[in-house]
Amino acid sequence: MTTVRVNEGKLRELALNKLTLAGLDHATAQEVTDVLVHADKTGVHSHGVMRVEHYCTRLAAGGLNKEAKFSIEQVSPSVAVLDSDDGMGHSALIAATEHGIEMASETGLGFVSVKNTSHCGALSYFMEQATSQGMIAIAMTQTDTCVAPHGGAERFLGTNPIAFGFPVEGSHPMIVDMATSATAFGKLLHAKETGQEIGKGLAIDKDGNETTNPHEVENLLPFGGHKGSGIALAIDALTGVLMGANFGNHITRMYGEYDKMRKLASLVIIIDPTRLGTPLFSATMAVMMHELREVRPVPGVERVKAPNDPQVEYKAQCEEHGIPVAEGVYDYLIS
Repeated sequence: MTTVRVNEGKLRELALNKLTLAGLDHATAQEVTDVLVHADKTGVHSHGVMRVEHYCTRLAAGGLNKEAKFSIEQVSPSVAVLDSDDGMGHSALIAATEHGIEMASETGLGFVSVKNTSHCGALSYFMEQATSQGMIAIAMTQTDTCVAPHGGAERFLGTNPIAFGFPVEGSHPMIVDMATSATAFGKLLHAKETGQEIGKGLAIDKDGNETTNPHEVENLLPFGGHKGSGIALAIDALTGVLMGANFGNHITRMYGEYDKMRKLASLVIIIDPTRLGTPLFSATMAVMMHELREVRPVPGVERVKAPNDPQVEYKAQCEEHGIPVAEGVYDYLIS
């Protein structure tokens, strides 16, 4: 299936319209739209506007609270728990990051656990939210299972992503945002939507054999074998288990159980480097990024890139030429 280039303003308008028609208030719909368009502009189409239809389906079925009221329990000056009341995960993580920034500004650290939440989109958005205020950020979230543990033929792990954000003086932040699966589940959906194959070593079929056909995929694989498998388990422990929520195969599925609240858990950690006695942190990060880019590349590679460089370059192309959207997704948005 082909893609179409859509002006950013138009894409925002289309997504916002669908979400408000589905019952979200304008402010919440705007936050969700911001996170989705950010994902598309940085090339993470698996977490972009292709998700709008899913959210609208779940809102209609009752698996998301259209009128959620967030509440924050302040455990200590540096630790808080945000209950998102089964609302939109994007708004919950924005609120958690904002509160974490406030705490870090006072104490140097803001640790915010989020419970009773839902799919929150690309974690890099919240990294930018924090780094724009000069903060270091770490975020992670659990997901329903679609990943076989190392050596296993059945699902037990979620894609359980984790992200890190670091401010860089005079430049865009260094952001590492990754699923602990060999590929994001949304990228599998995007491959199905666009009629593409996936790479080798990313997924297995129902018999446990590797496959590149997205329509034959039964489970994804963890990145790095036992290493990714272990990190995915650790993220589930730091989110779901820590909050007394579900974990692993006990988590409500994103696709298929539309009438059930998902009750996911996430974690946001904010660090103010200036409160830790390192006022030159972002300046030193700039030196680190410069030296990284100056590393001699291997044959066939033009230059070494820092994390987030490809996303910034992609964003510039989108701003000049429009944002690529799968034709089927665009048809839904304009319908």
